Amino acid sequence: ARESYPLSYAQLRMYLLSQIDAGGTGYNMPRVIPLGAGLDIQKAQQVFQDLIRRHESLRTSFHTIENTPVQAVHDAGTIDFQVEMADLSQTTGAETVHKAIKETVRAFTRPFDLSMAPLLRAGIITLPDRTHLLMVDMHHIISDQSSVQLLTREFTALYRGVQLPPNRIQYKDYAVWQQAP
Repeated sequence: ARESYPLSYAQLRMYLLSQIDAGGTGYNMPRVIPLGAGLDIQKAQQVFQDLIRRHESLRTSFHTIENTPVQAVHDAGTIDFQVEMADLSQTTGAETVHKAIKETVRAFTRPFDLSMAPLLRAGIITLPDRTHLLMVDMHHIISDQSSVQLLTREFTALYRGVQLPPNRIQYKDYAVWQQAP
C-alpha cells in the first residue's frame, strides 16, 4: 500500500472543478430510498461499515502534493462513519410531514470536504407510520451511476446476510493503470 495514488482522468477533472466550486453541492449525488417498516437500524449501520471496508473508494480522500492532485486510501479502522438519524414519527398531518421530509433532505445534502474521507453520508428518516426513508449522498469524485447501482445491490445483499466475495480490484488500481506511461 502506498501513501497516495494518482487520480483517474475523470477524478482529476472532478477534483479541479470541485476546487473552483469549493463549498458547493453541485457534485453531490443524493438519493432518497423508501424503506418499509421493520428496518433494523443497527444492522443498516453495520452494512454501511461493511461497504466502507469492501470499497476503498468509500474511504478515499483527495489532496494536492507538490502541485499534483492525488488520492489517499485510508484504513477502514480510521474512518468515522455514523448514520444520521431523523425522527419524524411524532409529526402529524400529511402536508407537515412532507414539508419536514423536504427540509430534512435539504439539510442532509451539504458540501463534502474532499480532503476528509469518507465522501459518503447516510441518514435514516423515521416516518409517522414507522416506515423509513434512507438518505444516501456521495461525492461524484468517488461514484457514478454504475457504482451507485453496485452499492445498492451490495447493501441489499449484505443486509440480507449474504456473504460477498472479496473485491479483486479497486478503483485506485484503474487510476494507476490509466496513468501508467
